[in-house]
Amino acid sequence: MSDAPALILPEKSRSIGNDLRRRLGAGKVKDDFPTITAYSVDASIYKVVPKAVVQAETEDDIAATVAYAMATGVPITPRAAGTNLTGSAVGEGIILECGRMNRILELNVEEKWVRVQPGLNLTEFNKKLEPHDLMFGPDPSSRDMCKLGGMLSNNSAGPHTLRYGSVKDNVHAIRMHLSSGAWLTAEVLADGDPATGALLNSHPALAETVAMVRKHADLIRSKKPTVSKNSTGYNLFGLVDGLEQGIVDLPKLFVGSEGTLGVISEATLKLVERPKTTATALIHFRHLEEVGQAVFDLLPLTPMALEVMDANTLNLINRSAHGVPADAAATLLAEFDGGLGLSITEILDRVKAICRKYRLCEDPTVAIEKEHQEQLWKARNALYPTLYRYDAKKKPINYVDDVVVPADRIAELVQYLSAFFKGQGVNVAIFGHIGNGNAHIVPLLDVNDKHDFEAMVAGYHEIHQTVITRFGGSICGEHGDGRVRAEFVRKYFGEELYALFTQVKTAFDPARVLNPGVKISDAPFTEHIDYVRLSKPCATCAKCNSVCPVFDVFQTEDMSSRGWFEIVTAPGYEYLNSKRVVEACVNCKSCRTICPAGVDVSDLIMQKRAEHPNKLAGAIFAWQGQSWLFEPFMKLMGRTQGLWDRPLPRKVLERVFAPLLHQLASTARLPADMILPKLAPQLLRERYAALTEEQGHRGPVAYFHGCAANYFQDGVGDAVIAVLRKNGVEPVLPRQKCSGTPIETYGHVDRVKDYARFNVESLSRYDTIVTGCASCTLSLKDYPKWFQGEERKQAEAVAGKVRHVSEFLAGEGLKAAPTRPCRKTVTYHSSCHLRAAGVSKPPRDLLKRIPGVKFVEMRDADRCAGGAGTFCVKDYATSQKIFERKRAAIRDSGAEVVATSCPACMIQLKNGLRGEVEVRHIAELLNEAYGE
Repeated sequence: MSDAPALILPEKSRSIGNDLRRRLGAGKVKDDFPTITAYSVDASIYKVVPKAVVQAETEDDIAATVAYAMATGVPITPRAAGTNLTGSAVGEGIILECGRMNRILELNVEEKWVRVQPGLNLTEFNKKLEPHDLMFGPDPSSRDMCKLGGMLSNNSAGPHTLRYGSVKDNVHAIRMHLSSGAWLTAEVLADGDPATGALLNSHPALAETVAMVRKHADLIRSKKPTVSKNSTGYNLFGLVDGLEQGIVDLPKLFVGSEGTLGVISEATLKLVERPKTTATALIHFRHLEEVGQAVFDLLPLTPMALEVMDANTLNLINRSAHGVPADAAATLLAEFDGGLGLSITEILDRVKAICRKYRLCEDPTVAIEKEHQEQLWKARNALYPTLYRYDAKKKPINYVDDVVVPADRIAELVQYLSAFFKGQGVNVAIFGHIGNGNAHIVPLLDVNDKHDFEAMVAGYHEIHQTVITRFGGSICGEHGDGRVRAEFVRKYFGEELYALFTQVKTAFDPARVLNPGVKISDAPFTEHIDYVRLSKPCATCAKCNSVCPVFDVFQTEDMSSRGWFEIVTAPGYEYLNSKRVVEACVNCKSCRTICPAGVDVSDLIMQKRAEHPNKLAGAIFAWQGQSWLFEPFMKLMGRTQGLWDRPLPRKVLERVFAPLLHQLASTARLPADMILPKLAPQLLRERYAALTEEQGHRGPVAYFHGCAANYFQDGVGDAVIAVLRKNGVEPVLPRQKCSGTPIETYGHVDRVKDYARFNVESLSRYDTIVTGCASCTLSLKDYPKWFQGEERKQAEAVAGKVRHVSEFLAGEGLKAAPTRPCRKTVTYHSSCHLRAAGVSKPPRDLLKRIPGVKFVEMRDADRCAGGAGTFCVKDYATSQKIFERKRAAIRDSGAEVVATSCPACMIQLKNGLRGEVEVRHIAELLNEAYGE
């Protein structure tokens, strides 16, 4: 028998997905390579590859998925945004994703409550509440990325916990599906009420839990953490406190249970009034020990938030980049909202008076304007992923990241931790919510190095134990236990209380299919650590997802910036097994703009496309490169546009071109009703031949007009030249080829390099290079990436001279003041590539300088409009879905004119708005203000 051949079993890896597709439909279940790769990680240090992902859209989807898991014993992990740091959103069975369940179901403004679904993003949620002067109080630093379902599951908190408490303090009711197949509405009930008894009788697991809590109330009370907040273990403490007050506080049990007791489908939340005015003070202390006392001096002023960063943290994120003095031992952020019947000015005066008692590096920096306050908070909110820039190998590792001690001992804790990690030879960032004693501890380690790995394991046990025994604290304040703290829950609370936790878990999940390995587990925290990913530059924090226009539409991880990074860097990646996601990126560069770790996911995508360049696009670019062939065709199309750009001919053209465009992408089309740009019967270079380099014109300033201004009759090129002339600049139109952005988008990098080499050589002789196109601006500034050695130095020199026309004029270039009033309300759509090029404020400043303009900042000004060059042809349907958000923002702004800085964005804006709002390039508006 021992010599018998091994039994080879048939491949069963996709059977779970197939089963679920039969139950839910093919559109809601995925198990292909890109999907399971994208969902195998969250923002933690772990990786667990699932068998299938269900993208739930209804409660029926949740019920069917849970029923299947119970029947088959396949584990199920509920997931919202996957921004938690503990590994509770990854699992080896089914990921039940709720991103598409993202609606506000009911809002009561008078009573200040709202009923919501779990897939709703926190920042988007608060934006919708803003017109009612309301908001949801808890606000973790991941607010732009996280979703309400995850906040409920983790009992999240954040900087403003000091004022508003944790999530558990802001929940009226939760509706959830239990493993028994029943739906439960968990709310606060009167103890002894017949309705309460009826509810308990209909849910045996709930009845068992409440009876157990009554029986062991003294034990539970004796083990209750005595610190300001706690999210470890099951919150039986909240049930005991409620029973003492004559209520059965069911939400307290389920908030923070991390998907181990049931699946949340909706929640009724308490809302608070949005502060009318706020102010932030940034205070730099020379001595750490003085911070704790200063906090207690500031607390009577009822601050909304008190945040601290220690000296080592300030070093790690680069003090100079954030204006932090070299001798600061700690920095304190304090936020106030004018409580106590005092004005903001009076409160700030008291803050300054208090600070005079302490040895500060400089006077406190005070911010009242929103933009200034956001700048002060910027370093704190992006701190964790920023640490990924610190070292190529040593990464911020969350394993002791969320301890809580009495607030008056936080300085002592920081001193202990600093000494401990110094003894280990480990750099560490220590920061957090000092007002309630919650410290976040993030050591920087190479977990693939034996010394660092051993330091991690030793520190995990010693620091958690010390926090409990020496400081009387908790091992978890707001992040949840997840996988990282599960093994320590027993040690923290002891065998008796842990047995009660286990009893709760067994009552609600007897088959152990609900998020196993999370919260209740003896598995070591090192199990499932993703050693490969932790050597990569991405923090998987999902900040990029918060601005990714494709994720905004699909709300799935496989169609998101973070997911794409995982997919294209995974060992099993192949273009053919991931084509649908690799071709989905619009190359807007928003991920690059927002990433604190400096990761450009879109660039990785472009590299992968370059391995399989699109043949049709390549043929078009080759044709365009032959100007003697291409330009006559474009002019002919411009002269005859009045004939072919009409409803009937356009319908014919849509059908005729469909087979050809499908070679560009399966989703590509040129809809008959799409508003196309007007093509120029005479090219820009022909209209201004006297300014061209070919005609011998010379000067220090070159105008790199790009393809759009040359081929389109959109007024942009003419306006740029006119406003430059009004300001004493007679620009040269240098010899130039396409800047390369559209060519790179379709994978033809050799042509991009050739054109870049040509443009660098042509532009090197000029002192300033003015552009009118956002994509050209970014492409020219990015030219150094294509070269090495001397060519790179030459490209860097050219890149340093590039100025978008708004950037050029908003600086010293505006020598002639515009005088003709523009009595209109104007808003600004911020082009993605111009932001990526570092130009955001100048266009707005320029618009404000036009006489008569009433400038309004629209919501979502920095969001992609969805045009993305030719993306609006490559995937018109998705492009228009992306634009829906922009259209709503423009309408809500009340603007009569939407200004932009890019001809490509103008095409999308004009097509989407259909004349509802006037669309103009900044240069056009300025030119009109000169009377042209």
